[in-house]
Amino acid sequence: MMTLNYPGLGIDYSLHTHTTWSDGLSSLEELCRQGKKMGLKVLGVSDHYYIHPNMPKRTRYTAEEYVADALKMRERYEDENFSLKIGLEMDFFFENTEEVLKDLEQYPFDYIIGSVHYVGTFPIDHDPSYWVDLTEERKEEICAEYWRKMEAAAACEKFTFLGHLDLPKKFGLIDNSRYFSHALRVLDILAQRQGALELNTAGWFKPCAESYPSCSILEEAYKRHIPVVISADAHQPEHLMRHFTEARELLNSVGYKL
Repeated sequence: MMTLNYPGLGIDYSLHTHTTWSDGLSSLEELCRQGKKMGLKVLGVSDHYYIHPNMPKRTRYTAEEYVADALKMRERYEDENFSLKIGLEMDFFFENTEEVLKDLEQYPFDYIIGSVHYVGTFPIDHDPSYWVDLTEERKEEICAEYWRKMEAAAACEKFTFLGHLDLPKKFGLIDNSRYFSHALRVLDILAQRQGALELNTAGWFKPCAESYPSCSILEEAYKRHIPVVISADAHQPEHLMRHFTEARELLNSVGYKL
């Protein structure tokens, strides 16, 4: 497994990506071609992998099939200037994460992103319509549980880094500042176990109009010397390095030097 050291990775890495193995718009081969064309040093594929304990829906591919495709693309496209890393974006669930991670040990994954997309069966980032009719009390309950799950994900040593740390703000329908203390607890746990997080540029293109996590959270991550990797959460090849320059400028402004 990859280990991310402080301060983190530069803009010639793109590790949070999705292909047609999950909800991306292109094949892994198309992603590799574009990554090489853009001059990436390291491209990682990290399609969604989740087994929801309370819903019949689950990842539609097997880890064996996914890894086989990635290994084939690695053999086809890797050279002295380009490397393909095999990863997953895995959803954290209290009920089964340990079991799922144990099962994945049989495969040659280079990294695993720990993320939270569900509170119970409530989809955090699927569509704003799920949020608009909620009472403020219910929003608070969902957000509190989201951050409780993120704390547990932060403590999981098999996650290489955490994905889109303050995701509930995506649709601009909550006051994200109300959960700052929750974010600090996650950062404290990460720092204690020498974990890492991403600066996910996709948030700049959502209604919240800011990176995941926010600048104020990144400032606190810097104080704790938590490594950061810049990620695009790319669902199409042309987004592999979307807003990476702006992301590096933001990180430099809070103290990181990438």
